Amino acid sequence: MEISFDRDWHEVLLELQPREQSQVTDALVRYKKSPDHPSLNLEHLKGRPGQKRLWSIRASQELRVLLARQGDVTVFLRAGHHDDIYGLAQRIAFVAPTTGAPGLMRIATKSAFEEVAEIPSPPVVVERRPAADSPSILHHWDYSELLQVGFDASEIEKLRRADQETLLHVWPEIDEAKLELVLRCMEGTPETVGQEELLANEEAENARFREAIVERGALAGLSVLLSPDEFERLMSAPIEEWMVFLHPDQRALVDRRFNGPARVRGAAGTGKTVVALHRAAVLAARYGAKRSGKPSVLFTTFISTLPPVFENLYAKLPRGVAGGVEFINVDKLALRLCATAGQRARVDVNAAGRAFNQAYNAIVRQNTPLAGQTRDYLRDEIRAVLKARAVESFDDYLDLERTGRKSRFTAPMREQAWALHQEYDRLLAQAGIVDFPDVLKRARDLVRRQEPMYRAAVIDEAQDLSLVALQLVDALVSDSRGNRPVDSLFLVGDGAQKIYPGGFTLAQAGLDVRGNSAVLRVNYRNTQEIIAAAMACAGSEPVDDLGDTFLRGDAEAEAQREGVKPMLACVGDFQAQLKYVAQKVKRLCSMSTLATSDVGVFVAHNELVKSTIATLNREGIQSESLANFSGRPNNRLKVGTFHRAKGLEFKVVFLLEISAGEFPGQAKRWQTEAEYEERRALEMSLLFVAMTRARDGLFILCNAEPSDVLLEALDYLEEVAATP
Repeated sequence: MEISFDRDWHEVLLELQPREQSQVTDALVRYKKSPDHPSLNLEHLKGRPGQKRLWSIRASQELRVLLARQGDVTVFLRAGHHDDIYGLAQRIAFVAPTTGAPGLMRIATKSAFEEVAEIPSPPVVVERRPAADSPSILHHWDYSELLQVGFDASEIEKLRRADQETLLHVWPEIDEAKLELVLRCMEGTPETVGQEELLANEEAENARFREAIVERGALAGLSVLLSPDEFERLMSAPIEEWMVFLHPDQRALVDRRFNGPARVRGAAGTGKTVVALHRAAVLAARYGAKRSGKPSVLFTTFISTLPPVFENLYAKLPRGVAGGVEFINVDKLALRLCATAGQRARVDVNAAGRAFNQAYNAIVRQNTPLAGQTRDYLRDEIRAVLKARAVESFDDYLDLERTGRKSRFTAPMREQAWALHQEYDRLLAQAGIVDFPDVLKRARDLVRRQEPMYRAAVIDEAQDLSLVALQLVDALVSDSRGNRPVDSLFLVGDGAQKIYPGGFTLAQAGLDVRGNSAVLRVNYRNTQEIIAAAMACAGSEPVDDLGDTFLRGDAEAEAQREGVKPMLACVGDFQAQLKYVAQKVKRLCSMSTLATSDVGVFVAHNELVKSTIATLNREGIQSESLANFSGRPNNRLKVGTFHRAKGLEFKVVFLLEISAGEFPGQAKRWQTEAEYEERRALEMSLLFVAMTRARDGLFILCNAEPSDVLLEALDYLEEVAATP
């Protein structure tokens, strides 16, 4: 048996009470084991055109589940109370998906279907473009073919004016025989309909039905077919994890048509990435899965390890169009574009670091304008300001607003920084290498001379891209004159979670999102206690979000769930903290349904990742680096830096070494106050990101004394003993 779910199954199920949800889940598990079990009262709802595949099962005395089945394939459609489900069954048909019809078809003018299953969109004040006309119900048939199969001229005229939701408005007098013929034509093609010997062959019909679900189910809003093992794992997971959960309040943003670049921002846990994934699926379905043999939609971000995770999440979407979206990080994309154009770029990070050090030693001396800035800060100035903004001349640099930088640069300082920039570029060229900002600029300039490569692009964590990277993505969906089609650029992000230096505004990028922007304000991930503790630590920090400025705490979203306070444990040195983690994880997993794979352990510095994994493995906790995590389920605990944790979530999170003197890093003896404030602000943003990865439980570990940043949050933390 293979199983699929209709697109609205999850949202409608959530309308039931928790006990009712559990009863429905139990019924599905029993159905998988034995569809004919007497307790299910499996009933075939036959007797009317369109009902031949509809069945119901009993979840309780009051609850029923409506499903469509053909051969070994079952599609769960709705769960609800007895009268609602049977009323719905009288008004719908389930049609094998074709390019011309969805799987679930309304065949009534105004029905209980709309009252029971339709989720109202939230009130969003936006400028809306009119939707394109829906295709007619049999648009994949021509006039002569419809005549040949049995419709007359007046009936064909009605069919040409009707889509799947308005058929009975246009043709209210349709009889059962003609309705049955319409349904058969929707499922088939002129080559298959009318071949009675094939239609009478149950095995062939079963095979065609399964093929339709596999090849076109996503276009009809159906999930992928699940094997029995996959279904078993799904049923054992919490209901919120059955699909990549899209709350009804977010649906308007996913389905909306935008007349220009669009932007969605929201605080941690508000479901921005989920919205972005569903948006990519809608765009792929709306504009065709392929464009010149390639995916029509680009989904990109800065973090190199996130695209495989996103791709695997996308595969779980009921509306995910197979092959319709390409997932790739922006640096890798730029390298590929350059290579395709014959400008293969050799990036050597270590050699580039040596070139910068050599340039720094040659240009920055004692008693020169930049002598008061650290080497790291000047490296960021070159890469995150000059190269990231593609500054072409010293005069442009003099006039530049250095968005995101706190140290004031005078004209003499800028003159020396420009000289450092030129010397660094000379040494890179001498070594025959480039750095990633150079690759992005090359790719942008190449693409700007070409026609669009994608119909649309979705950018997750947009605040972490550079100006040039954003311009590159924009160019990939624009023509050579810079004209963009509607729905072409969709930006998602949160400046409160920006973790890299530098910055820019949307105006500087040439993007106007007025009338096409929205803010998500409900936190679906974190408990109230976790988000309160994170805000107590980092809520007072100022944020620059692509030109919008505010305090992080002012963007707080409303958390829906209650839980326990995050735990603060002062357990000793780093090795003692690792032993605490191992013992605590074992205890939590033995006492609850928590799996090792539901746990994330984060450290501030990359050099601690390998030792953390090695120690946890020795303690009997199978672990892996987030750098190797593809998003596919496994039984390993995940270990990574605060940077690597970006964009992910775990049921339980451990943060290590949040100790006095260790985090945030201390000011260096030669560091200016403004430079230290900028670095500390980025570290606080990293801490906020790491804390908000926790869904249900958060443990903060330190040595003998917690970091100063935790002192303001002590009222929001539960101090626990050093032994788990």
